[in-house]
Amino acid sequence: MSDGSSGPGPGQLPAITGTHVYTLPGCARRVALDMHGDRALRRDLRAEEELVLARGREHEERFVAGLAAWCEPRYDRADWERGAQQTREFLVAGVPGVLQGVLLGDDRLGIPDLLRREAGASVFGEHHYVVGDVKSSSRPRSDQLLQVVFYAEMLAELQQREPDYVYLVLKDGEERRYDWKPLRAALAEVVERIGELRAEPATTRPFLLRNCEGCRWSEVCLPELREARDLSLVNGMTAGLRSTLEAAGVATVEALAKAVVERLARRTHLEPAMLRRLRRAAEAAVAGQPLRERPGRTAAIHPAAVVHLLTDPFAERTLWIGIARRGERGGEPRIEEVVLPESEDAAFESFCDLVTRVVPAGWSLLHYGRALPDWFERHAVRRRAPWLEERFVDLARRLRGAASWPGPVFGLAEHVAFGLGRDPHRAGRTAAGAWMATQDDGAARLRAKGRADLDDLLELDAVFLAAEDRAVAEAAE
Repeated sequence: MSDGSSGPGPGQLPAITGTHVYTLPGCARRVALDMHGDRALRRDLRAEEELVLARGREHEERFVAGLAAWCEPRYDRADWERGAQQTREFLVAGVPGVLQGVLLGDDRLGIPDLLRREAGASVFGEHHYVVGDVKSSSRPRSDQLLQVVFYAEMLAELQQREPDYVYLVLKDGEERRYDWKPLRAALAEVVERIGELRAEPATTRPFLLRNCEGCRWSEVCLPELREARDLSLVNGMTAGLRSTLEAAGVATVEALAKAVVERLARRTHLEPAMLRRLRRAAEAAVAGQPLRERPGRTAAIHPAAVVHLLTDPFAERTLWIGIARRGERGGEPRIEEVVLPESEDAAFESFCDLVTRVVPAGWSLLHYGRALPDWFERHAVRRRAPWLEERFVDLARRLRGAASWPGPVFGLAEHVAFGLGRDPHRAGRTAAGAWMATQDDGAARLRAKGRADLDDLLELDAVFLAAEDRAVAEAAE
C-alpha cells in the first residue's frame, strides 16, 4: 500500500513518504515529479498494470483476513493528523496490531501495512511495536527494505524504543525478519536526497532507463530527452558516464558521434575502447538505424529453430509455448504451439514433445534472454527429461554484438523496433500476457502475441545472424 499521495497545500512542501523512499533507488526524477509534477500529465494505467495492482491488493487482503483482532484507523482522506492520533491511541491501548497505521513527523509521513505488538517496554507500557509490509514479490528487494526501515525510524521516535526487527510478508505468505539497523546509513542518504528534491526539484534530470517503460511519467520525460538529444539516448550510456562526458563538453548525441576518441579519452580518463563503442552507438543514433558489426564467431549456430514462451511470473504459470522453423524455399515458417497448458508439468512435457517432433537432432534452439533456459532448468532437474541446454543459443547476446544499435536496448522490444522497424507491441506487450489470459478471448490473444514474437525472432535471426553464418561457412569452404 502506498503512502498518501495528495499534493501539498498552498505554500507547503510535500511530506517525505515511504513511497518516495521506495521509488528513489529506481529514479530520482520520478520522486521529483511525484512531489511537484502535474498529475494530469501522467499517462493512464494500462490494463496489465491495473491487474498487477489488483493482484497486490488481493494478496494483502488475503493476508490481513487472518488478523481480525487488529485495528485500523478511520479518518477523512489526507487528514493525516487524525489518522496519526487514532494510530497512537491504538498503540497506547496495546492492541494486537494496527493495519495501515499513520506515522507522522515534522516532514515525514508513513503508512506501513502492519504494526504488530511485541513484548518489551516502550513509552506505551510493557509492550512495543514492530513494522511489517506486505509485498507481492517472490524475493525481498533493497527498496522494500529501505521503506520498512523508514517506517521503523518513525515508529522508534513515536514509541521511544527501537523495534527489535522489521519484517516483510512476500508472495508465499511467509514472514521474513530483518535487522534494520545496518540499513540506517543507506536510508539517511536516501532521505537526504529526497529532501533536496523536495526543496529543489530541478536538481534532477531524466535519464532513459529500463524502468521508463513502466513509469506513468514517461510521456513527460521522453520528449524532454529527445528534444535535448540527451546522451542517455545512446546505447550503453550510464548516468555517471553522461556526467563525465558533459563535464568534458560532450553534451549531445551528435557531439559524441563527432568526438575524437583519443582526445576525449585524455580529457575524461575513460578507456578509449569504451569511448569507441559509445561513439559508434551515437553514430547509429544519428543515422537512426543499426550499424552492422562483424563480431568474432567461433562456430555457426544454424541450422536452428526458434523457441519462445509467454509466462505469468506472479502466478508462476506458462501461458503459451511456441516453436518455429523457417519454411523451405522461402515458404511460410512451420509453427507449433501450446496455448494455456493445464499445469506446469503439462507445459514442460509439451515443450519437450514439441522439440522432439519439430526440431531435428543437432539443430540449435534459438531463444531470447534467460527466461527459457531458466524455466527449463527448474523443471528438468527434477525430471527424467532430455537435457537440451547445450543446444540453447541466446539471440539477445548475439544481437548485441551484431550491430551498434540506435538507442538503448533493454530487451526484445527495442531489438524489434530498431532492427526491423516494427511495432513490437502490435499484438500486445509481453507484460500483458497475464491480463490476456483473463479475457474471454485470451487464448486467441496469447496465440497472436506468441506468433508475432516468433515472427520477430525469426526475422531478427535472418537479418542479423543467419547471413553472418552463411559468410562464415562460405569462408571455411
